Amino acid sequence: MALAILFNSACEFPVPPPAPDLFYKYNTLKVGPSPAFLLSSDFNLDGLPDLLCANGNGHTATLFLGKGDGKFHTARNLKVFPEPSFAATGDLNEDGFPDIVLNSKGANGLSILLSYGKGNFRPAKKLSTGRVPLTAILDDFNNDSHLDIAVSLTFNKLEIYIGLGNGKFRRGNTYPTGSRALSIVSGDFNGDTQRDIAIASNSSSSSSLRILNGHGNGTFSLSERSAKGKSLFILAKDDMDGDGWEDLVAASAQGDNMYLLKSTQNGKFAKPIAFSAGGGPAALTIGQFDNDNLKDVAVANSRSSSFSVVFRTSQGGFRHPSRDYIVEGGTPLAITSADYNKDGKIDIAVASAAKDLVEIYLGRKFLPGASSSGNPN
Repeated sequence: MALAILFNSACEFPVPPPAPDLFYKYNTLKVGPSPAFLLSSDFNLDGLPDLLCANGNGHTATLFLGKGDGKFHTARNLKVFPEPSFAATGDLNEDGFPDIVLNSKGANGLSILLSYGKGNFRPAKKLSTGRVPLTAILDDFNNDSHLDIAVSLTFNKLEIYIGLGNGKFRRGNTYPTGSRALSIVSGDFNGDTQRDIAIASNSSSSSSLRILNGHGNGTFSLSERSAKGKSLFILAKDDMDGDGWEDLVAASAQGDNMYLLKSTQNGKFAKPIAFSAGGGPAALTIGQFDNDNLKDVAVANSRSSSFSVVFRTSQGGFRHPSRDYIVEGGTPLAITSADYNKDGKIDIAVASAAKDLVEIYLGRKFLPGASSSGNPN
C-alpha cells in the first residue's frame, strides 16, 4: 500500500505548462551563400525596419527594404569584400544617412558602405585591419561626437579605429584579448559616462568575460576577468531587470548553455545565471516578446535546426521549457528581431545556412489562457 501511495504521488507531480506559442512563419527570403549575420535597422529612413544579411561564403550582403506588412521589396545585393560574418550600422560621415560596416575575414579588413539615401550605398571602401577580423562595433570612444570602430581579430587582439566624421578613420591602440574574441559589445558598464567594451574571449585553453574600461579619449584599460571557463562566444546587451544598468546575455560553446550576467553597477557582473535553449546556440536577440514587460531571449540553435524563445520569469530567471520553432531551411546561424509588420509586436527573422534562406516569423497576439495553436491572431 505504501508503494502505491508513493507511485500515485509521483504521477501527480505538477508538469510545467508549455511556453506560449507567439510566432508563426509568414515569409521566406532568398539570400546569398552561407548567411552568417542578420541586422534589423531602418536603412532608408522611411520609419519601417529593413533587413541586412551578411553572406559569409561570398562577396555580398543582401539588403531587404521593408514594406511594413511583414514583406520586403526585391533584394538588393551589395558587393563587399570577401567572407563577411558581422554587420553594424551608423552615420559614419554625418550626412544624416545610416551607413554600413561589415567585417571581411577573407581580405583582412572592413567594408565601409556609405549611404546616399533611400537605402542606396556607394561602392564599398576597404579599411585595412589586422589578420582575420571577427566582429566590429561602432561607438564614440573618445567623446568627439564622431563614431569610432572597435574590431576584434582572430589572433587575440582588439583594434580601435578613431572616426574623423567624414567616413574615414585613423588607427588607434591595439589591446590583447587573451584568447579568441568572437563577440564584443560596448556600453557604460561602470557608470563613469565613458564607453567601455565587453569581450567574450574564447579558446580551448582560456575563456572569460573581459571588460575594457574606457577613459573617454579612445584608450582603455583592462579590468579583472569574470565568467572564467564558461566558453562565452556570443554577447548581447540590454537592461534585463529594469534597474537602468546594461546586463549581458551570452551563448556558450560549452554544454549548449546560455548565461545571464547581471551588472553589479561598478563595471563588474554577478555570477552567471545559466539557462538553456536548443542544441548549438549560435546567435541571439533580445526583446519583449510577450505581454509581461520582461525582456526575453530568442536563440538560433545550429544543431537542432530551430530557434528557441526563452521567457523571463518575475523571479529574475528564465522559464523552462522554452518554446521551440523548427527552421525549415536548417542550420540557423543568425537571428534578429524587429516589428516588421508594424502591429506593435516584435517579430523574428532567422537565417538558414543550409539552404541560404531567411525565414520571417511574425508575432501573434498573446492572450493569457487562450489556445496557443493555429490562429495567427
